[in-house]
Amino acid sequence: MIKNADAEAAKHSGDMDYVSANGGTDADQQANNIRTLASQDIDALAVLPYDGAALTPVAQELTDKGIKVINIDREFSTPAAYRTWIGGDNYGIGRAAGLFLLDKLKDKPSAKVVEIQGIAGISVTDLRTQGFMDAIKGSNIQVVASQPADFDAAKGRSVMETILQAQPQIDAVYTHDDDMAEGVVQAIKNAGRDKEMILTGAGGSKNAMNAIKEGGLYAATFLYNPVMSASAVNLARLVAHGCGLEDLSEPEVPQRVQLDATTVTKDNVDQFLQYGF
Repeated sequence: MIKNADAEAAKHSGDMDYVSANGGTDADQQANNIRTLASQDIDALAVLPYDGAALTPVAQELTDKGIKVINIDREFSTPAAYRTWIGGDNYGIGRAAGLFLLDKLKDKPSAKVVEIQGIAGISVTDLRTQGFMDAIKGSNIQVVASQPADFDAAKGRSVMETILQAQPQIDAVYTHDDDMAEGVVQAIKNAGRDKEMILTGAGGSKNAMNAIKEGGLYAATFLYNPVMSASAVNLARLVAHGCGLEDLSEPEVPQRVQLDATTVTKDNVDQFLQYGF
C-alpha cells in the first residue's frame, strides 16, 4: 500500500507536495500522525485507518477544518468524516468465499466450516462475515466455530489450534486475511489434518497465491486490487484541485469508489501473482 501510494505521488510531483506517515497497527499513533500532518497546512489527506471507528473523531476534525479526507478501505463511522471513500467490496469478498465453498462442498450432506475473522467490530470484519453468512444461508454448510484473530498470523495459529482440538471434523476454513491464514495453515499442518479440509483466504498475499498454485490445502483467496492506495493519493490530489475524474462527466470526484471482489483459484492465479504483496 505504501509503495503504491509513494509511486503515484511521484508521478504528480509537478502539481502537489506529498508527505507521509505510518502509524502501523496503533490507532492512537495514527491519530497523532494525522494531527501532525494537519498542522502542516495540508489541503487533503489519504488515510487507511487501522480502526475506522477509532479514527473517525480525528478525521472529522480535519473535515470540519476544510481538509479533504480520503478514507481508504476501513470505513469511518460516518460519511460526514470523509470527502471520498475508496475501498474493496468486503461484503462481496465474504459472499464470494461462501459461494466458492458451497460449490466445493456441495456433495457433503452436512459440511463443517470454521471462520477465522479479522478484528472484531470493525467494518471490514463485519462485512466479510455478513457476506459469507448470506451466501451459505439455508445450505448444507454449518459454521461450527467463528473466532477473531486480529489479522495476525501468530494469533491465527493459536486460535486455530484451539478450534482443532474442539472440532473432530472440519471440511473447510474461511479466513478473513491471507497473512493471518499463514498461522492457521501452520496449525492445521502441525495437527496433521491438512488432507482433511480446504482453506480460503482474503487479501491476495504472494505467499497465499504461491500456495494456491501448488494446490492442496490452500484453495482460493479473494481480493481487491492493492493499487487502491495509489488511486487514493490521486483522488486526494484531484479534490484538492477541485477537479473531477477525467473519464466521468461530473466535475467533482464521487463520494464513494468501490472495487470489485475477485476470486483467485489455481485456475487463474497466474493472472494475479503480479499484484501479490
